[in-house]
Amino acid sequence: MSRLRPIQAVVGFGAIAAATAAGCALLAGAVARRVVTPEARPDASTRVLSVIPGPRASRRYGVEGPVVRIRGGWSELPGRYSLILDGGATHAKVGPVLASRRGRAVREILAVDRGRVRRGAAGRVTGWWYADPEELAAEVGEGASIERIVLPLEDGPATAWIVRPADALPGRWAVHVHGMGALPAETLRGVPPLARAGVTSLVISYRNDPGAPQGTHGRYGLGSAEQRDVDAAIAEAMRRGATRVTLFGWSMGGTASTLAATRGAHRDAVDGLVLDSPALDWHGLLQHQARRAGIPRPIAALAVRLLEVGRVRGGDPASPGLAALSQPELGRGLAVPTLIHVSAGDTYVPEDGALEFAARHSDLVVLRRQLVGEHVKLWNVDPVAWEAATERFVRALPDPVPQPDAADRAPRG
Repeated sequence: MSRLRPIQAVVGFGAIAAATAAGCALLAGAVARRVVTPEARPDASTRVLSVIPGPRASRRYGVEGPVVRIRGGWSELPGRYSLILDGGATHAKVGPVLASRRGRAVREILAVDRGRVRRGAAGRVTGWWYADPEELAAEVGEGASIERIVLPLEDGPATAWIVRPADALPGRWAVHVHGMGALPAETLRGVPPLARAGVTSLVISYRNDPGAPQGTHGRYGLGSAEQRDVDAAIAEAMRRGATRVTLFGWSMGGTASTLAATRGAHRDAVDGLVLDSPALDWHGLLQHQARRAGIPRPIAALAVRLLEVGRVRGGDPASPGLAALSQPELGRGLAVPTLIHVSAGDTYVPEDGALEFAARHSDLVVLRRQLVGEHVKLWNVDPVAWEAATERFVRALPDPVPQPDAADRAPRG
């Protein structure tokens, strides 16, 4: 699941800490560290209440397969999702809600890719659909090849996948970049529409992922450090024959992809951006997260300030700070066509930053806005429309033109 780091866990200190200035500073520091620190354990807020076998489920709900009753987490979201249980040992695909009441939902089990859906199991509902690139075989067409490679990053090797359609266009590649707290499998939903357009996909892991080097201080760079891993992926694609690369970023992966396209070492090779639920205004979205968590405004403002001035160290010592991750700054120097998928129903990364980004760069940005769909779960609500818009955009991308150095670019807006 790609979403901003949950900061509710530190709110319990508030009643004690807010009484003193020192306590406020302590709480603000805890909030700031929570934002940039990878989760030790994945979310397990969804619980399986029961599993009803096929014959009984057919009589009661009119479906062919078994159904699962779940509660908590994202149980009642509209659309189809993956159900990941028992620390990842079980991965099942579930259909739309058949019945729901008071946070409990009934969904048909469409497939079990690994493990077993059992009563009492805990886990999470996620937007991921494909758990492994081999599951894409039917979607990307006969003759496609899938290769697992080692991707050299600046601090060590990482794992990655290459998906080549049978009718791959020479030189056309894409790099898929997942969001904070997610895994590369999150991005596999974006591979089929690109494969149909003849684009070879490089699906990457980056710092702090399993199978990748740890980031500086073991923390995230909110996209600025991760940008260099995207640069490394572009370089690897070019080494393997790419002449133009589309960057496909999800959530914080959208931040990293945008930075790579506007100021990265290989920006001249980038022909376009596809962004899903992108984090394009970190100051605003951190304030939003603090409000959702019930953190008092002065403490939230101090936490943001601690990140801005580097008093709480993130995963990028060279980062220019949160100011450089604001909506106007992230778009400075944008020179390639950009498709942005956003939802009015995103409660984690408000759509405001993306809407303002699109308005500021209306000559380059195609905005696809849904009214329904949680963070990085837009595909799950309407996969047909999502994939059609993505494929159409990628097919129409022109050859990239060399971009001027960052120092030569005139500020926009």
